[in-house]
Amino acid sequence: MNVRFSISLKLLLLILPLICLPIASTGYFSIHAAVDRVNRLVRHEQMAKASAAAEKLSYIFEKLRIDLETITALPVLEDHYISRSFRLRAETEFNRDTIARLFQDFIDRTPYYRQIQYLDETGSELIRVGGDKAAGTAGGSRAYPFFSQTRHLAPGRVFISDVKGGKDGRPSVMHWSKPVFSVMREFTGVVVIELDFDSIIQIIKDIHVGESGYAFLADQLGRIVVHPLFALYDRTQENVEDFSLKKMVEKMMTGTTSWEQYRFNGELKVAAISPISPIGWSIAVTIPTAEFKKEARAIQKRVLQVVGLTLVIAIVSVSILSYLILRPVRNLVAATRQISAADLNQELPVHSHDELGDLTRSFNRMIKNLARTQNELVRSEKLISLGRLSAGMAHEIRNPLNAIKGAVVHLKRRLPDDQLVQEYTQLVSEEIDRLNNLVTDFLYFSKQAIPKPVPSDLNQLILSVQQLFAEQAKKCNIRFNNHLAEDLPTVLLDMQQIEQVVVNLLVNAMDALPNGGVVSFSTALLQSSDGSADRVRVEICDDGIGIPEAHLQSIFDPFFSTKESGSGIGLPLSLGIIESHGGSLTIRSRPSLATLATFELPVNGVTLSEETD
Repeated sequence: MNVRFSISLKLLLLILPLICLPIASTGYFSIHAAVDRVNRLVRHEQMAKASAAAEKLSYIFEKLRIDLETITALPVLEDHYISRSFRLRAETEFNRDTIARLFQDFIDRTPYYRQIQYLDETGSELIRVGGDKAAGTAGGSRAYPFFSQTRHLAPGRVFISDVKGGKDGRPSVMHWSKPVFSVMREFTGVVVIELDFDSIIQIIKDIHVGESGYAFLADQLGRIVVHPLFALYDRTQENVEDFSLKKMVEKMMTGTTSWEQYRFNGELKVAAISPISPIGWSIAVTIPTAEFKKEARAIQKRVLQVVGLTLVIAIVSVSILSYLILRPVRNLVAATRQISAADLNQELPVHSHDELGDLTRSFNRMIKNLARTQNELVRSEKLISLGRLSAGMAHEIRNPLNAIKGAVVHLKRRLPDDQLVQEYTQLVSEEIDRLNNLVTDFLYFSKQAIPKPVPSDLNQLILSVQQLFAEQAKKCNIRFNNHLAEDLPTVLLDMQQIEQVVVNLLVNAMDALPNGGVVSFSTALLQSSDGSADRVRVEICDDGIGIPEAHLQSIFDPFFSTKESGSGIGLPLSLGIIESHGGSLTIRSRPSLATLATFELPVNGVTLSEETD
């Protein structure tokens, strides 16, 4: 089965891929580029926030270590120890006040410190600034869990405790302690800085990435110190359920910067890890990968919408384009179908000035030429048929007319004295002559002679014909008006035949001026621009009564005449003469206005091929 594709469908199949494929390709690569860019931006944001938080915490912890080293190196601590050892009460009190003021300065400069303590060599509290008690008051003998670990540290080492508190409304704290030695390397006490760990927790909680991203903190032992979903040390590297999260915590324990992917509570996530160097901890800023995909789906949806909208616009545009292009074509197809049914009365409207408009105009000209050619063929067939009929009729009529005329002459001679016979024989003889002339015209029409062209001056021929009718025109009050081209070349034509044409046209023009008027003659040379043969044009125009519209289609039919004395042979005979010369004859007229008769002839005469045709 043959599938028929319309031009509209072909245009659609041709244009849509040209439009949609580049857009789809661009959209595909745009989606991947956008997703990759989103991933890189989120990764950069994660890493930037993780690095910033790690840097901030590192600064806090490093500053705490430096402050602790600075305090333990204060000479006033040595003085206090000496005065206390020798029981110098005044000096001891003075040194204690000095130390308390120094501790207060450190607390005022650093908002993350809750209190600073100074313990003696037995673990008893000598000085405490900040916290619940007033500055400078001693707390007596009290067991501190970090004291024993601190006193056995080597000089320069610092003990860092786990985070305490965080339950029942108690603050979360972290103790940093360092032993104090005298100049004789004798252990004299411990300085303890209590860090407000709630402020550290708040720093971690303030980190947000995307819609549900957060940060958490893990120590060097793989314990989750700060997490928005767990309590302190609730998750460790050993009790983490998911293997990928366990591997990530192990990565955090190494203290390296990385970007890891893991699964938590069945949800795939990615995290940026940054180390906190002073204490060996690491911070991770994490975000679900679903947010990446969500953004990717949003980009994909927008691209698909653009592609779909472009597809709809392309289909509508192609439909409109095909309609505008194919409407004239469909009109041409419909017109050709009517032409194939012998209906040549077609003229399509021209709606554009493009190639389709030119095609429509050419089609209209073709239809007019076909109609004119068809009329000429019909007229030629009529002329041929009537010519044959005329030849037979003329032959059959002329012989009896000759016999009748001979009998009338004989009768006229035998009875010369009979007046009645003489009168009737004269009447019969005149009618026989009229009929004989008519038969002669029939014979000339049926056996038109082949032109014998010679170089002729067409302007002079027209002037000669005017001279023949000058007297008659003067009596009828008719004037001749000439517009003859001076540069008209000689034309190859049969002088007698063309003269007969001019005479026939002039007689018709004068018959159309019963009350007088003007008959205008004009000649012109038509030079061709396409290299074809030049032609001459002759126009004979009168301002007479004109020809009715109903008669214009029949004026070249043989024996059609609107004049009482006309035979109806003049115009068909003239048309035959002009066409035998390779020319054309047209007559245009408007009732009560004017009639214009125009014939054109080739300058070099009819060609051999035209004669053969």
